[in-house]
Amino acid sequence: HSTRRQAVRETGCEEVGMKMHRWVQGCTRTRMLLTIALLSLAGSTAADGAPRRLLQDDEEAEGAAPADYCVTGEFPLEFKNAVDFNVNEGIGIFKDDSTDLQCHCEDHKCGCTGEGENCDEYSQAWFLLLAYAHQFGAFLYDFPKYNEKYHLESMVVWGIIGLILGWLGFLTILYMEIKAVSVTRERDERNKLVAIRAMEKSAKMVELEEKEARIMAPRPYVTICGSLLLFVGLFCQLIPFCHLLSELGLPVAFHGFCPLFVMTSSFIMTSCAVLGILGIVWSCTRGWAALVLLVLALLGELMLFGGFVSCLIWTVLAGAVLFLYFVFLPSQYTEKNEPIPVWLQDVGSFEVETDLDKIGDAFAQGGQAFVEDLSSNPVAEAVTDAAASTKAQIDKLTGQAPPPETDKGNQRP
Repeated sequence: HSTRRQAVRETGCEEVGMKMHRWVQGCTRTRMLLTIALLSLAGSTAADGAPRRLLQDDEEAEGAAPADYCVTGEFPLEFKNAVDFNVNEGIGIFKDDSTDLQCHCEDHKCGCTGEGENCDEYSQAWFLLLAYAHQFGAFLYDFPKYNEKYHLESMVVWGIIGLILGWLGFLTILYMEIKAVSVTRERDERNKLVAIRAMEKSAKMVELEEKEARIMAPRPYVTICGSLLLFVGLFCQLIPFCHLLSELGLPVAFHGFCPLFVMTSSFIMTSCAVLGILGIVWSCTRGWAALVLLVLALLGELMLFGGFVSCLIWTVLAGAVLFLYFVFLPSQYTEKNEPIPVWLQDVGSFEVETDLDKIGDAFAQGGQAFVEDLSSNPVAEAVTDAAASTKAQIDKLTGQAPPPETDKGNQRP
């Protein structure tokens, strides 16, 4: 009996021991898992927190200016080496010793320290002048690198060519339209005088009108040629920037197709410029027609920022309005033999011929009129008189002037 009890006790102790061992093993495993989880959580929190703290420190360091800088500025080019200067140094003879603002430039930023009046707007202006002078010097120093990468010389050449062609086109349109306005105004005044019977339409008036018609004959061709020159000039000025934008990696309008963007922009800008010139020049004698032209020009400039579709819509709309106002409505009133309303005005004769002989004659007449305008105007006469008097004075000083004529009949023997 006692032996059986002892065996049962030993068996029970072994079972309890096994259970205790399993419980301790389970607790240990659970503790280890919890410990690993806590360590992982703490590690991830620390890993997330550290960059955030560093990022905040960097943002504060980049966003906030040092407390002792009273003037700061950011510049497009990088200061590869630290630059220190005082604004009282100036540039050559241009300097002001009354200012005392010590500046330090590095990377793309500059900061200056000073006290009181040395941080006023006057000192800030000197600071910007000197900082940009250093930027310009750095650009000239690194110009070979920029030129090799961005082909700046080619851009400058294309820009100069475009600028010359654009100004030639602009001045051509301006000259021809001013001449057309002056001829039209004189004709309107004569027609008013004839209408109120203050003047009779004589043969000389008919000859004058024929001469004015010859002067106005080249107007459409000259204006169209000036518009083409203006378009080519704008295109030459804008097309080099396509290469620069692609090199810089900047997004380009029209989904990266830069030539389409340049061509569309040049066409819209040329059309708006021509309409604006016509509107401004003809506003002194054709107010309603000038208003239509100016509204279309301003609307086109606004639609340019909307992309290719908006430019196409404006082109169709402008063509329809111009045809309706200057061609269709006047022809309707003329066919019905009704008086044309006051608000429906023209901008002079603008007829394009298809006969090459007539076109050549028109250009020849336009050239003659241009030569006459250059030779017979107050400015040319004043320049000619000034040149003649200057030459006479020079001849007199050098002794090359002809001797004065004397009356031989009054001389005594």
